[in-house]
Amino acid sequence: MSSKKFIAFVGLLAFLIVGFVGVVNYVVDPYGLYGTKFFNLPKIKQSEKIRLIKVFKTQALKPVSISLGTSRTEYGYDPTHQYFIKPSYNLAVSSASMYEARLNFEWALKQGNLKKVLLVVDYIMFNKPNQKNVADFETYFDNPNIYKYLLSLDSFKDAILTLKGGENTSIYLANGQKEHNHNWQKIAKNGGHLATMQKDEKNYYKNYPTNYTYKDTKKLSFPDFENIVSHCYENNIELDIIFGPSHIRQWEALNYYLGYEKWLQWKKDVVFSVGNIAQKYHKKPFKIVDFSVYHSFTTEIVPTDPKSQMKYHWEASHYKNELGSIVLDRLNGGKENLDFGVELNLQNIDNHLEKLKQDRIKCINVEKYQEEVFLIPNL
Repeated sequence: MSSKKFIAFVGLLAFLIVGFVGVVNYVVDPYGLYGTKFFNLPKIKQSEKIRLIKVFKTQALKPVSISLGTSRTEYGYDPTHQYFIKPSYNLAVSSASMYEARLNFEWALKQGNLKKVLLVVDYIMFNKPNQKNVADFETYFDNPNIYKYLLSLDSFKDAILTLKGGENTSIYLANGQKEHNHNWQKIAKNGGHLATMQKDEKNYYKNYPTNYTYKDTKKLSFPDFENIVSHCYENNIELDIIFGPSHIRQWEALNYYLGYEKWLQWKKDVVFSVGNIAQKYHKKPFKIVDFSVYHSFTTEIVPTDPKSQMKYHWEASHYKNELGSIVLDRLNGGKENLDFGVELNLQNIDNHLEKLKQDRIKCINVEKYQEEVFLIPNL
């Protein structure tokens, strides 16, 4: 074979290989980027790329409303709810930092249609071991193009794994929210709600900072939060900030490792931060509502029967779409469950925090909880 024919053969072979990779990636669509329906297979690798996927989805949808936060927000808030102005998208990401939330917010704002934001703040967003969960996260927003992943070898590997099948640990709906009922498989596998809670809470807040910094970069987190608030004022965007209705056991796990008073102080710092920014822009402070209160919803009885399902919670941290819908109803002016959620301001924050401390004593036996979860003997 002559050298010219050999070069032509190698070139043709390379073209066929590249073409094959592209076709497989498009047809299998392991991350759900292209919307192809040739194979009705679970996207078992989708959750690993969800930060990237949500950048693409936001670019395509150009939402008018978004929700931001951690996986608690992904589970709890349905963009189809009437609270949101359509089109709307759940732009929260699992284990998000305030830095990641800020970049996602700025990306949604760049699309040109943003009018309404629900920001579900979480203590760990302000006190993360890592400023970002993906090393090259910033590059996701640099002229993103879904078709460049057609020729990605990583995509091809994940496409093959998708064809082989496997356990799908995280299913996302087209609107960015996690599928409403899928998490029960994980709960049941772990022995039910109580067993899952005990396992998760034992180490949930271990090794987290408490000084509003990202542990790896030492950068402050509040400027990221304040950037979102300021940009909402500057762009006439409606912003609602809420503390979400996790189960009260979650705050006892936080107390064990970090201290309950720090959690209360953080709420106060959020309220004062928004108040200061509002004063700067000569505007009324954005609505801040605390749903992480002691209420029948957040003190829901945890069944000891591993086969029994809770109505509102998966475990102490994550609450179900059913409870998120009640929160959205309250924010939307609904007349039911008026005793759930407290709107906070500079005038009532101290009294509210004092009431939380009093309600805590009534609702949970701290020593008994610590014995159960952390195996601390009676003193």
